[in-house]
Amino acid sequence: MVATTILSSFALRWRYAGDLLQARWTSLLDVIGDDPMRLWVLGTTVVVFCVYWMYAAIFTIMDITNRPRFLRKYKIQPGQNEPVDLSRLWQAIKVVLFNLTVVNALHTWLLFKLVLSHYNSHDIRELPSFGRVIRDFVVLIVLEEIMFYYAHRLLHHKSIYKYVHKKHHEWTAPIAAITLYAHPVEHVVANLMPVGVTLSLLGSHVTVAWGMIALAVINSMSDHAGYSFPWSAGSVRFHDYHHAKFNYNYGVMGWLDKLHGTYRAPLEQKPKQKPSQQQQRVAAKLAKIKRKAN
Repeated sequence: MVATTILSSFALRWRYAGDLLQARWTSLLDVIGDDPMRLWVLGTTVVVFCVYWMYAAIFTIMDITNRPRFLRKYKIQPGQNEPVDLSRLWQAIKVVLFNLTVVNALHTWLLFKLVLSHYNSHDIRELPSFGRVIRDFVVLIVLEEIMFYYAHRLLHHKSIYKYVHKKHHEWTAPIAAITLYAHPVEHVVANLMPVGVTLSLLGSHVTVAWGMIALAVINSMSDHAGYSFPWSAGSVRFHDYHHAKFNYNYGVMGWLDKLHGTYRAPLEQKPKQKPSQQQQRVAAKLAKIKRKAN
């Protein structure tokens, strides 16, 4: 009896949340319009741009000021970008701005003309069910991992690397703001296409696309931030190691890296702790005694 009551209450709350979101979405469309191309092309570009720079701003301030001090202990590659070179950062930001605006808008427009206008724009005023959103999210994780891994490995091929992917690897100790510092070809092939193709195959609603792309951007930026906090996922050190060593950890989740032997576990990547002053003094005395003995 109690279980039935709990389930009924949960079902009512679930339905209420869905109705509330639907009402908010309808009100928004009444203001901005429901033209599918405007929502997909302009809307997606604006959402990604805002999410990227709001999140990047937090870490960029830390990278420039080296504050707050108590967070410096979580830096993965201490001594690197402390503080970040402002002229180098600005050059990278200009590339990122181009990718976030011109490249993103053109790619989304082309995808809209080819697929999204036909399969992803029906009943754009009606939000999908929560179950459909969860399904799309799970499938996106799997397909995006597969496509990104092989696209990323392709970009590391010796016949391609120096022309395209080498640009991104100029930052061997990455920071959040340079996450999309990449050649436009790489940005399309490795960053945009895995997500775009998956959304097209699933016929996802534009709001689902905005949510999943925003989460993908935040996750990628966290992996490039150069900080591994107690609450950070293992993927932070996982991808930072890729920037340091180049030939390992090509994926996001690590599944295909384990399959192909390119995986290096985060625990294997932790830098050795600096010896304490007492340990250094003892080592110095032992070395002095050894020299005298010789």
